[in-house]
Amino acid sequence: MKRALTFVVLAIALSGCASLAVRPCDSIATRDSKYAARFFLGIITLGISEAGIQHEQFLEASEGWRFCSPRVAWQGPPQAMGTPRTPGTLINVTKWTVNVYLDVDPASAGIPPLFTLRPGESRQLALAPGPHRIVARPTVETVGGTAPSERYDRQIQIDPRDRSFRLQLSEGEFK
Repeated sequence: MKRALTFVVLAIALSGCASLAVRPCDSIATRDSKYAARFFLGIITLGISEAGIQHEQFLEASEGWRFCSPRVAWQGPPQAMGTPRTPGTLINVTKWTVNVYLDVDPASAGIPPLFTLRPGESRQLALAPGPHRIVARPTVETVGGTAPSERYDRQIQIDPRDRSFRLQLSEGEFK
């Protein structure tokens, strides 16, 4: 029934549009009024279609788009990992940009650094309790020329009772 009513209203509107055609025998006033009527009819049509589009967007937002998989209820953040982590800071006080590796041997092929520190830069780390190996190597090319072949290699022990830690990479510790 609703579609039939819409069809009838559309037929009446389109029959009115046929009378808005500009003919050579129309006077200037008639022609101007037809142009104005066509303009406002276009605005009304745009408004109606925009209202329909917004209604459809509202339905899609509230019900989910009909071709998408059903929505999953939000479950909240995952439970905390088993062991708490100790926050710390790693500071580069050298004049080199260094690549930092954690618990891996940088000599192994294909192992990317955990992160890169520029001179004077620091980075936050959160480590689980236990032993950790931190290795830092100067990058291949630095501002001052070629990088030294030495590397910083240190084994640290994180105690679960520690509140934080701080490591400074200084040039004297590179061997």
